[in-house]
Amino acid sequence: MYWFIKKSLISLGGTDSLTKVTKFDLQTKQWIQLPDLPVGRDKAAAVVIDDVLYYLAGDLRTGFKAKATNIVHRMKLKEKVLIWEKVASMNGRRLRFGAAVLNGTIFVFGGSDDNYESLSSGEFYVVSPNKWIQLKPMKIARRGHSIVAHNGHLYSLGGYGSEYLCSMELYDPFLDEWKDLAPMQTPRGWFAAVVLNNAIYAIGGSDGKQRLKSVEKYNADDDTWVYVGNMNIERSSHAACVAQNKIYVVGGLDSNDEIVKSIECYDDQTDKWSVVGETDVEIFRHSLVAV
Repeated sequence: MYWFIKKSLISLGGTDSLTKVTKFDLQTKQWIQLPDLPVGRDKAAAVVIDDVLYYLAGDLRTGFKAKATNIVHRMKLKEKVLIWEKVASMNGRRLRFGAAVLNGTIFVFGGSDDNYESLSSGEFYVVSPNKWIQLKPMKIARRGHSIVAHNGHLYSLGGYGSEYLCSMELYDPFLDEWKDLAPMQTPRGWFAAVVLNNAIYAIGGSDGKQRLKSVEKYNADDDTWVYVGNMNIERSSHAACVAQNKIYVVGGLDSNDEIVKSIECYDDQTDKWSVVGETDVEIFRHSLVAV
């Protein structure tokens, strides 16, 4: 399967790093610098399509007020000289949104605007002709949520609307329709979600009262959630991805508002989390992909 050839993690942006892009080699456990982002931001999203890395929208961090943007940059990872280039901007400005790739297409939904109002709107990007197209909005406006692609559909889960959410909805791209699914057992915002071995994992976050180390797994076959092994430390505003058939979690904030430097790895065969390294800089509200 494809994830077995992914040997590195790439971390992009974040509240204290903004323009920084770094790659973590899973074999050597070493970080190396990649070209800085042309425009620094946090609360953005990153995805990879055919060895092209995209960094989407986010917060420009101008002064003390949120400044949502719609700019999009990409970098072709197979080129001898790595450079960022600007592509078509999204139709809407957003931060704290969800993004995922389905059938070679980037989908984004939700997030918030400059006034921290939660959004339900969505759009998708067509690489050729380099264009963003509006989609049917989610049933619930969400920010600080997660979007994952699984079995030909998109799943939008958790986040914050008028309260912390445990709900999940499924998007059918062929029908352009949303429907409700079983909610998570714990409300979660500012968390991470990934797909590993035909299951969706919701990792950490905040329930509005405390930061979480708990993790739960969704089985689409019977529409159920179950708890799995906890992380070693609670985290929110962290990032996660799947590489080498394992889940990797990087950065975030702990219950004392301290930035977490450890990198944790989850093995679904043992249901255990282990610490496998540290970040070279303090990062949270960043993005993470596997390549």
